[in-house]
Amino acid sequence: MSKRSLVVLIMTAVMAASVFAASEVGEKTLAVVNGEPIFTSDFNNILLPVLEQYRQSVPQAEQNEARVNEIKDAVLNQKIEEVLLKQEVKKQKIKVSKKEIQEGVDQVKKRFPSEADFNAELKKENISAAEFEKRLADQLTTMKLVRQSVESKLKVPMIEQVQSFYDKVLIKMKGGETGLSPEEDVLAANVANYLKRASGEQVRLRQIYINCPKGASSEEKKAALARVENVKKAIKSGEAFADVATKYSEDSVSKTRGGDLGIVVKGDLLPEIDKKVFSMTVGDYTKEPVQTDTGYHFLRVEEKRANKDVSFDEVKNEIGELLYQSQARQAYADWINGLKSKANITTNKIW
Repeated sequence: MSKRSLVVLIMTAVMAASVFAASEVGEKTLAVVNGEPIFTSDFNNILLPVLEQYRQSVPQAEQNEARVNEIKDAVLNQKIEEVLLKQEVKKQKIKVSKKEIQEGVDQVKKRFPSEADFNAELKKENISAAEFEKRLADQLTTMKLVRQSVESKLKVPMIEQVQSFYDKVLIKMKGGETGLSPEEDVLAANVANYLKRASGEQVRLRQIYINCPKGASSEEKKAALARVENVKKAIKSGEAFADVATKYSEDSVSKTRGGDLGIVVKGDLLPEIDKKVFSMTVGDYTKEPVQTDTGYHFLRVEEKRANKDVSFDEVKNEIGELLYQSQARQAYADWINGLKSKANITTNKIW
């Protein structure tokens, strides 16, 4: 049973910003943690990108001030935790070696196509290589602190614990009461959903998609139907479905794979598509496309997998890993809350 590092699991909680994030002194103080101020500029370095993502991903009609304030609260809490962690690093005199720093730099560089791309990012963010290494060193010391203070005290779940939890998941799948804590019950529900998917009826699909969203103008609909006819003619002429998908499909992701959507589980797809494809046989394709609110879908069934039972042996490692992650998150939360309870923290929120 593999044990994923706790540091990986809580990186978003530990690191309030990437090593590339800019830092500047602000004029207002939002919080003070053991005498150390958190300025609005530090806060905004994290907040603004998060708010931008929120505004882009949530329909405007559903955006509201209450949710924005929740995001602000979460970011401020993140900054407070960041300061506490840095203070604890100093208190415990945690250090990292030059070798560890260089290994960290090398790992970051691997995310870029070349050394030149990495240097270009440094230049874009207006930080020197030395400053980058300093910020990375700060992150590495925080990671080492978490390992020493939390991860070292964790234990990999015993096989008996995994089996017991699996039995509770089976009860959950049947709609029964598990007797677990609220947190464990949520985890059991997630595992139950995974098992349902793993054991459910599945198909591997290819798709040729023609874009024509609901509300399109008559001219746009006419043009889309013309493209639909091109697809029909190509398939009728004997061209392979995958080749036609590569040539005509307007799904930018799957068209590069010949329209391959991979394995999908019954219930995952839009109802009109789901009903159609699970009634088809292998090698079958829709002569007429299935129309949805987004457009037209030509579909071909490449493979079918019937319902099957998933044994404990098949999932014990994954469940063990999930239990370890749950334990790790709770242990970290307890530890960081302990630091907060001992700290002198004042906030001056402006929202």
